[in-house]
Amino acid sequence: MKRALVYSVCAAGLLSMALAGAASARSVSAAEGKHRVGSQASCFETDFGTSAITSSCFADYDVPLTTDTAGSKNLTYTRRATTAGAQCRAVASNRFATAISVTAFNPIPVSATYVSFTFAAVNVPPQGVFFADCITNPGTNLLEFDYVP
Repeated sequence: MKRALVYSVCAAGLLSMALAGAASARSVSAAEGKHRVGSQASCFETDFGTSAITSSCFADYDVPLTTDTAGSKNLTYTRRATTAGAQCRAVASNRFATAISVTAFNPIPVSATYVSFTFAAVNVPPQGVFFADCITNPGTNLLEFDYVP
């Protein structure tokens, strides 16, 4: 009897994971990203408690986002800044960078608390790439990027 109950619970858990599959939302820490220019490596510091990054320079920062399927993708990111001027955008492209879908840059607000923003959808082609492209300044904090892969 106990064994049957355990098997039933395990089967239900596996079924729910299978049904969630590719449609589940995904969160990517800003710490997964990287400075675009090699000489800007020292501009970014990671908070290992929150996985947020803080910029100490005017620099470029990209966060790759893995997709499971092609199609329309919305990106929500959580950020804050101590001075105005930093901004991010969502970018998608085919692997040859000949078909690019990009949103307008969104300014990162000057705020003591993290604030989220959702971009308009970009179209990720089959075998395409999807990433967040940010221009930071001193005091920019990027926390996480959320989307449905």
